[in-house]
Amino acid sequence: MKSALLRFAALSTAVTAGAALAAPVTSPANVRSGPSAKWPVIAVIPAGADVRVLNCGGGWKRDWCRVAYGQTKGYVAAGVLAPSGANNVVVAPVVTTELANIYKGPGVNYPVVAVAPGGATVNKGGCVPGWQTHWCQVNYNGKVGYMMENLLEREGSLFPM
Repeated sequence: MKSALLRFAALSTAVTAGAALAAPVTSPANVRSGPSAKWPVIAVIPAGADVRVLNCGGGWKRDWCRVAYGQTKGYVAAGVLAPSGANNVVVAPVVTTELANIYKGPGVNYPVVAVAPGGATVNKGGCVPGWQTHWCQVNYNGKVGYMMENLLEREGSLFPM
């Protein structure tokens, strides 16, 4: 893991901060003041935005990278970042791993409101615990509902969500 983090940090030494994809922004990344979900959110970076990785470390912050985005410096979960071209890193969009039902509520007992094909980009919201899995609120083509978290991944990310 440590060598993967070092390779990841090496890929991301020089990046232009800022530009988002022309498509609608989905699944932003929270920038926190410290390297864990317990720290407050200080900014939000849209998916597709270039960021500069300052470092990714081992030990207590092994799953977190310190980044710069515009004038903001803080920590993001390593699993939301993906390499993009020479020395660039972006906030990776969230995609489905396979054909996935989107339910009206967080469970299979709710009606299906939409079906997303494998590889579809979705806007992922918050997740809640459910029976044997977590359910995440998603927006796919204007349809809002819940999908099993294990059917979602950050496209191109070097580390799991």
